[in-house]
Amino acid sequence: MRLLLFILLIWVLGALVLRLAEGPANPEFNTLSKALWNIAVYLFSGLDSGVPQTASGRIVVTIVLVLSLGVVALFTGAVASFLVESRLGKGKRMPGYDLKNHVVICNWNDKGVPIIRELHAPIVQEKRPVVVVSRSGEAAELPEQDDAAEFKDVYLVKGDPASEIVLKRANVASAFSVIVLADPAERDLADAKSILIAMAIRSICTAAGAAKTHVCVENVSPENLEHLRRAGADEVVSASDFAMMLLSQAALSHGLSEVYRNLLTISSESNEVYILPVPKEAVGKSFAELGALMLENRDPDNPAILIGAVTADGMVVNPRQGQFTRFSEGDKAVVIAFEQPMSLL
Repeated sequence: MRLLLFILLIWVLGALVLRLAEGPANPEFNTLSKALWNIAVYLFSGLDSGVPQTASGRIVVTIVLVLSLGVVALFTGAVASFLVESRLGKGKRMPGYDLKNHVVICNWNDKGVPIIRELHAPIVQEKRPVVVVSRSGEAAELPEQDDAAEFKDVYLVKGDPASEIVLKRANVASAFSVIVLADPAERDLADAKSILIAMAIRSICTAAGAAKTHVCVENVSPENLEHLRRAGADEVVSASDFAMMLLSQAALSHGLSEVYRNLLTISSESNEVYILPVPKEAVGKSFAELGALMLENRDPDNPAILIGAVTADGMVVNPRQGQFTRFSEGDKAVVIAFEQPMSLL
Protein backbone atom coordinates (compact mmCIF):
# COMPACT_ATOMS: atom_id res chain seq x y z
CA MET A 1 0.00 0.00 0.00
CA ARG A 2 2.84 2.41 0.81
CA LEU A 3 4.47 1.63 -2.55
CA LEU A 4 1.19 2.25 -4.35
CA LEU A 5 0.73 5.60 -2.62
CA PHE A 6 4.31 6.61 -3.44
CA ILE A 7 3.86 5.69 -7.12
CA LEU A 8 0.60 7.66 -7.18
CA LEU A 9 2.38 10.66 -5.65
CA ILE A 10 5.15 10.54 -8.30
CA TRP A 11 2.57 10.19 -11.06
CA VAL A 12 0.39 13.14 -10.01
CA LEU A 13 3.19 15.52 -8.98
CA GLY A 14 5.23 14.71 -12.09
CA ALA A 15 2.23 15.34 -14.33
CA LEU A 16 1.42 18.68 -12.66
CA VAL A 17 5.01 19.92 -12.92
CA LEU A 18 5.34 18.84 -16.56
CA ARG A 19 2.00 20.45 -17.41
CA LEU A 20 3.26 23.76 -16.02
CA ALA A 21 6.78 23.50 -17.48
CA GLU A 22 6.03 22.00 -20.90
CA GLY A 23 2.40 22.89 -21.54
CA PRO A 24 2.86 26.33 -23.15
CA ALA A 25 5.47 25.14 -25.68
CA ASN A 26 4.91 21.39 -26.08
CA PRO A 27 1.60 19.99 -27.41
CA GLU A 28 2.43 16.61 -25.80
CA PHE A 29 1.85 18.18 -22.38
CA ASN A 30 -0.67 20.97 -23.01
CA THR A 31 -3.40 19.20 -21.00
CA LEU A 32 -3.30 17.47 -17.63
CA SER A 33 -4.59 14.21 -19.12
CA LYS A 34 -1.72 14.14 -21.64
CA ALA A 35 0.80 14.85 -18.90
CA LEU A 36 -0.64 12.04 -16.74
CA TRP A 37 -0.46 9.64 -19.68
CA ASN A 38 3.16 10.48 -20.42
CA ILE A 39 4.23 10.08 -16.77
CA ALA A 40 2.50 6.70 -16.64
CA VAL A 41 4.45 5.60 -19.72
CA TYR A 42 7.71 6.85 -18.17
CA LEU A 43 7.06 4.91 -14.96
CA PHE A 44 6.24 1.57 -16.52
CA SER A 45 7.92 1.62 -19.92
CA GLY A 46 10.60 4.28 -20.23
CA LEU A 47 11.04 7.25 -22.55
CA ASP A 48 8.59 5.88 -25.13
CA SER A 49 6.15 8.78 -25.12
CA GLY A 50 6.29 12.59 -25.35
CA VAL A 51 9.78 14.11 -25.24
CA PRO A 52 10.23 17.21 -23.04
CA GLN A 53 11.67 20.33 -24.69
CA THR A 54 12.48 22.57 -21.73
CA ALA A 55 15.36 22.13 -19.28
CA SER A 56 13.01 21.90 -16.28
CA GLY A 57 10.87 19.33 -18.09
CA ARG A 58 13.92 17.19 -18.87
CA ILE A 59 14.99 17.31 -15.21
CA VAL A 60 11.55 16.18 -14.05
CA VAL A 61 11.43 13.36 -16.60
CA THR A 62 14.94 12.22 -15.61
CA ILE A 63 13.92 12.08 -11.93
CA VAL A 64 10.78 10.10 -12.79
CA LEU A 65 12.75 7.64 -14.93
CA VAL A 66 15.33 7.08 -12.17
CA LEU A 67 12.65 6.58 -9.54
CA SER A 68 10.78 4.16 -11.80
CA LEU A 69 13.78 1.83 -11.87
CA GLY A 70 13.53 1.26 -8.10
CA VAL A 71 9.98 1.98 -6.96
CA VAL A 72 8.14 0.16 -9.72
CA ALA A 73 10.58 -2.76 -9.50
CA LEU A 74 9.89 -3.00 -5.75
CA PHE A 75 6.16 -2.92 -6.38
CA THR A 76 6.40 -5.63 -9.04
CA GLY A 77 8.53 -7.75 -6.70
CA ALA A 78 6.07 -7.30 -3.83
CA VAL A 79 3.17 -8.43 -6.02
CA ALA A 80 5.18 -11.42 -7.27
CA SER A 81 6.16 -12.38 -3.71
CA PHE A 82 2.51 -12.12 -2.61
CA LEU A 83 1.35 -14.40 -5.42
CA VAL A 84 4.14 -16.96 -4.92
CA GLU A 85 3.67 -17.14 -1.13
CA SER A 86 -0.11 -17.37 -1.53
CA ARG A 87 0.40 -20.25 -3.96
CA LEU A 88 2.90 -22.04 -1.74
CA GLY A 89 0.83 -21.49 1.37
CA LYS A 90 -2.52 -22.06 -0.34
CA GLY A 91 -3.73 -18.67 0.84
CA LYS A 92 -2.65 -19.14 4.47
CA ARG A 93 -0.76 -15.86 4.64
CA MET A 94 -0.28 -13.98 7.89
CA PRO A 95 -3.28 -11.71 8.55
CA GLY A 96 -2.95 -7.95 8.12
CA TYR A 97 -3.22 -7.34 11.87
CA ASP A 98 -0.62 -8.31 14.47
CA LEU A 99 -1.37 -11.72 15.97
CA LYS A 100 -1.18 -12.01 19.75
CA ASN A 101 -1.49 -14.97 22.12
CA HIS A 102 -1.06 -17.36 19.20
CA VAL A 103 0.97 -20.56 18.96
CA VAL A 104 4.04 -20.64 16.71
CA ILE A 105 5.35 -23.95 15.32
CA CYS A 106 8.97 -23.77 14.15
CA ASN A 107 10.23 -26.36 11.65
CA TRP A 108 8.05 -29.11 10.21
CA ASN A 109 7.94 -32.89 10.46
CA ASP A 110 5.34 -35.67 10.66
CA LYS A 111 4.18 -34.41 14.08
CA GLY A 112 3.05 -31.05 12.69
CA VAL A 113 -0.43 -31.99 11.46
CA PRO A 114 -1.38 -34.03 14.60
CA ILE A 115 -0.21 -31.13 16.81
CA ILE A 116 -2.44 -28.64 14.96
CA ARG A 117 -5.37 -31.06 15.22
CA GLU A 118 -4.81 -31.29 18.99
CA LEU A 119 -4.46 -27.51 19.40
CA HIS A 120 -7.74 -26.95 17.52
CA ALA A 121 -9.61 -29.98 18.85
CA PRO A 122 -13.38 -29.38 19.29
CA ILE A 123 -13.22 -29.46 23.11
CA VAL A 124 -10.43 -26.85 23.35
CA GLN A 125 -12.19 -23.83 24.79
CA GLU A 126 -9.70 -21.18 23.65
CA LYS A 127 -8.57 -22.02 20.14
CA ARG A 128 -5.49 -19.94 19.43
CA PRO A 129 -4.28 -19.07 15.93
CA VAL A 130 -1.35 -21.19 14.77
CA VAL A 131 1.59 -19.86 12.76
CA VAL A 132 3.88 -22.39 11.07
CA VAL A 133 7.41 -21.12 10.40
CA SER A 134 9.28 -23.37 8.00
CA ARG A 135 11.13 -23.40 4.72
CA SER A 136 9.94 -26.94 4.03
CA GLY A 137 7.56 -27.34 1.10
CA GLU A 138 5.63 -29.95 3.10
CA ALA A 139 4.50 -27.24 5.54
CA ALA A 140 2.47 -25.71 2.70
CA GLU A 141 0.63 -28.99 2.11
CA LEU A 142 -1.77 -28.53 5.02
CA PRO A 143 -5.40 -29.42 4.37
CA GLU A 144 -7.39 -26.57 2.88
CA GLN A 145 -9.46 -24.56 5.36
CA ASP A 146 -12.64 -25.76 3.66
CA ASP A 147 -11.62 -29.40 4.12
CA ALA A 148 -10.91 -29.48 7.88
CA ALA A 149 -12.17 -27.17 10.61
CA GLU A 150 -9.00 -27.73 12.64
CA PHE A 151 -6.96 -25.93 9.99
CA LYS A 152 -8.87 -22.69 10.10
CA ASP A 153 -6.83 -19.85 11.56
CA VAL A 154 -3.55 -21.55 10.57
CA TYR A 155 -0.97 -19.39 8.80
CA LEU A 156 2.36 -20.02 7.10
CA VAL A 157 5.55 -17.97 7.26
CA LYS A 158 8.00 -19.24 4.68
CA GLY A 159 11.63 -19.06 5.82
CA ASP A 160 14.30 -20.33 8.19
CA PRO A 161 12.97 -20.28 11.78
CA ALA A 162 16.52 -19.75 13.07
CA SER A 163 16.43 -16.28 11.47
CA GLU A 164 15.31 -13.43 13.75
CA ILE A 165 13.81 -11.61 10.76
CA VAL A 166 11.59 -14.59 9.94
CA LEU A 167 10.60 -15.10 13.60
CA LYS A 168 9.63 -11.42 13.88
CA ARG A 169 7.26 -11.91 10.95
CA ALA A 170 5.56 -14.59 13.06
CA ASN A 171 5.44 -12.09 15.98
CA VAL A 172 6.98 -14.54 18.47
CA ALA A 173 7.38 -11.78 21.09
CA SER A 174 3.57 -11.65 21.44
CA ALA A 175 2.93 -15.38 21.09
CA PHE A 176 1.40 -17.55 23.80
CA SER A 177 3.77 -20.46 23.13
CA VAL A 178 6.37 -21.59 20.62
CA ILE A 179 6.76 -25.26 19.67
CA VAL A 180 10.13 -26.11 18.13
CA LEU A 181 9.98 -29.39 16.22
CA ALA A 182 13.10 -31.32 15.26
CA ASP A 183 13.99 -30.45 11.68
CA PRO A 184 14.43 -33.75 9.79
CA ALA A 185 16.55 -31.99 7.16
CA GLU A 186 19.22 -31.32 9.81
CA ARG A 187 19.44 -34.98 10.89
CA ASP A 188 22.07 -35.25 13.67
CA LEU A 189 22.25 -31.45 13.93
CA ALA A 190 18.51 -31.01 14.62
CA ASP A 191 19.12 -30.11 18.29
CA ALA A 192 21.76 -27.55 17.28
CA LYS A 193 19.22 -25.78 15.08
CA SER A 194 16.63 -25.91 17.88
CA ILE A 195 19.18 -24.25 20.20
CA LEU A 196 19.67 -21.43 17.67
CA ILE A 197 15.89 -20.95 17.42
CA ALA A 198 15.48 -20.82 21.21
CA MET A 199 18.28 -18.26 21.49
CA ALA A 200 16.76 -16.15 18.69
CA ILE A 201 13.36 -16.13 20.41
CA ARG A 202 14.92 -15.02 23.70
CA SER A 203 16.83 -12.26 21.89
CA ILE A 204 13.69 -11.00 20.12
CA CYS A 205 11.67 -10.90 23.35
CA THR A 206 14.47 -9.06 25.18
CA ALA A 207 14.79 -6.48 22.39
CA ALA A 208 11.00 -5.95 22.40
CA GLY A 209 10.96 -5.47 26.18
CA ALA A 210 8.50 -8.34 26.53
CA ALA A 211 8.44 -11.34 28.84
CA LYS A 212 10.07 -14.32 27.18
CA THR A 213 7.59 -16.44 25.27
CA HIS A 214 7.15 -19.99 26.59
CA VAL A 215 9.21 -22.33 24.40
CA CYS A 216 8.62 -26.10 24.09
CA VAL A 217 11.31 -28.04 22.20
CA GLU A 218 11.33 -31.53 20.72
CA ASN A 219 14.64 -33.06 21.75
CA VAL A 220 16.41 -35.68 19.61
CA SER A 221 19.52 -36.49 21.68
CA PRO A 222 19.07 -36.63 25.48
CA GLU A 223 22.64 -35.35 26.01
CA ASN A 224 21.58 -32.00 24.52
CA LEU A 225 18.79 -31.47 27.04
CA GLU A 226 20.74 -29.08 29.29
CA HIS A 227 22.06 -27.13 26.31
CA LEU A 228 18.49 -26.56 25.14
CA ARG A 229 17.43 -25.34 28.56
CA ARG A 230 20.36 -22.94 28.75
CA ALA A 231 19.44 -21.63 25.30
CA GLY A 232 15.97 -20.65 26.55
CA ALA A 233 13.79 -23.75 26.20
CA ASP A 234 11.24 -23.82 29.03
CA GLU A 235 10.15 -27.38 28.37
CA VAL A 236 12.10 -30.10 26.55
CA VAL A 237 10.31 -33.21 25.34
CA SER A 238 12.50 -36.16 24.45
CA ALA A 239 10.45 -38.72 22.54
CA SER A 240 13.10 -41.42 22.98
CA ASP A 241 13.22 -40.93 26.77
CA PHE A 242 9.43 -40.93 27.09
CA ALA A 243 9.11 -44.04 24.95
CA MET A 244 11.76 -45.87 27.00
CA MET A 245 10.14 -44.98 30.34
CA LEU A 246 6.64 -45.80 29.10
CA LEU A 247 7.71 -49.18 27.75
CA SER A 248 9.43 -50.03 31.04
CA GLN A 249 6.41 -49.07 33.14
CA ALA A 250 3.94 -50.79 30.80
CA ALA A 251 5.96 -53.99 31.11
CA LEU A 252 5.59 -53.84 34.90
CA SER A 253 2.01 -52.50 35.05
CA HIS A 254 0.03 -54.04 32.22
CA GLY A 255 -2.35 -51.63 30.46
CA LEU A 256 -0.56 -48.51 31.72
CA SER A 257 0.04 -47.24 28.19
CA GLU A 258 -3.73 -46.80 27.75
CA VAL A 259 -3.84 -44.59 30.84
CA TYR A 260 -1.20 -42.28 29.36
CA ARG A 261 -2.94 -42.33 25.99
CA ASN A 262 -6.18 -41.25 27.65
CA LEU A 263 -4.45 -38.37 29.45
CA LEU A 264 -2.59 -37.19 26.35
CA THR A 265 -5.48 -37.37 23.87
CA ILE A 266 -7.61 -34.23 23.62
CA SER A 267 -11.21 -35.30 23.10
CA SER A 268 -14.57 -35.10 24.85
CA GLU A 269 -14.29 -38.79 25.83
CA SER A 270 -10.86 -38.61 27.49
CA ASN A 271 -9.30 -36.83 30.44
CA GLU A 272 -6.53 -34.27 30.15
CA VAL A 273 -4.19 -32.67 32.65
CA TYR A 274 -4.72 -28.95 33.34
CA ILE A 275 -2.79 -26.42 35.41
CA LEU A 276 -5.06 -23.75 36.89
CA PRO A 277 -4.57 -20.79 39.26
CA VAL A 278 -5.56 -21.51 42.84
CA PRO A 279 -8.67 -19.46 43.79
CA LYS A 280 -8.56 -17.04 46.71
CA GLU A 281 -10.79 -19.38 48.74
CA ALA A 282 -8.06 -22.06 48.59
CA VAL A 283 -5.16 -19.85 49.71
CA GLY A 284 -3.88 -21.14 53.06
CA LYS A 285 -5.39 -24.59 52.62
CA SER A 286 -3.40 -27.81 52.55
CA PHE A 287 -3.27 -30.16 49.58
CA ALA A 288 -5.69 -32.57 51.27
CA GLU A 289 -8.10 -29.76 52.21
CA LEU A 290 -8.28 -28.41 48.66
CA GLY A 291 -8.72 -31.97 47.33
CA ALA A 292 -11.61 -32.52 49.75
CA LEU A 293 -13.25 -29.20 48.78
CA MET A 294 -13.01 -30.11 45.11
CA LEU A 295 -14.62 -33.48 45.86
CA GLU A 296 -17.46 -31.76 47.73
CA ASN A 297 -18.06 -29.35 44.84
CA ARG A 298 -17.54 -32.02 42.18
CA ASP A 299 -19.10 -31.10 38.84
CA PRO A 300 -20.94 -34.23 37.61
CA ASP A 301 -20.48 -33.21 33.95
CA ASN A 302 -16.80 -32.36 34.27
CA PRO A 303 -15.38 -33.90 37.46
CA ALA A 304 -11.87 -32.72 38.38
CA ILE A 305 -9.29 -34.48 40.55
CA LEU A 306 -6.40 -32.68 42.24
CA ILE A 307 -3.09 -34.45 41.55
CA GLY A 308 -0.38 -31.85 42.10
CA ALA A 309 0.69 -28.29 42.85
CA VAL A 310 2.95 -25.71 41.22
CA THR A 311 4.67 -23.27 43.56
CA ALA A 312 7.64 -20.91 43.40
CA ASP A 313 9.81 -23.90 44.35
CA GLY A 314 8.62 -26.00 41.41
CA MET A 315 6.05 -28.72 40.74
CA VAL A 316 5.12 -31.57 43.03
CA VAL A 317 2.72 -34.42 42.14
CA ASN A 318 0.77 -36.27 44.85
CA PRO A 319 2.98 -34.74 47.58
CA ARG A 320 4.03 -36.70 50.65
CA GLN A 321 3.77 -35.21 54.10
CA GLY A 322 6.43 -32.53 54.38
CA GLN A 323 6.81 -32.03 50.64
CA PHE A 324 4.06 -29.43 50.53
CA THR A 325 2.49 -27.35 53.29
CA ARG A 326 -0.23 -24.94 52.16
CA PHE A 327 -1.26 -23.12 49.03
CA SER A 328 -0.08 -19.52 48.73
CA GLU A 329 -1.25 -16.70 46.51
CA GLY A 330 0.04 -17.23 42.97
CA ASP A 331 0.29 -21.03 43.31
CA LYS A 332 -1.34 -23.30 40.75
CA ALA A 333 -3.15 -26.62 40.99
CA VAL A 334 -2.60 -29.60 38.69
CA VAL A 335 -5.86 -31.40 37.99
CA ILE A 336 -7.30 -34.13 35.78
CA ALA A 337 -10.61 -33.35 34.03
CA PHE A 338 -12.50 -34.03 30.83
CA GLU A 339 -12.43 -30.33 29.90
CA GLN A 340 -10.64 -27.33 31.33
CA PRO A 341 -12.60 -26.46 34.51
CA MET A 342 -13.97 -22.95 34.78
CA SER A 343 -13.18 -23.01 38.49
CA LEU A 344 -11.67 -25.44 40.99
CA LEU A 345 -14.44 -24.86 43.53
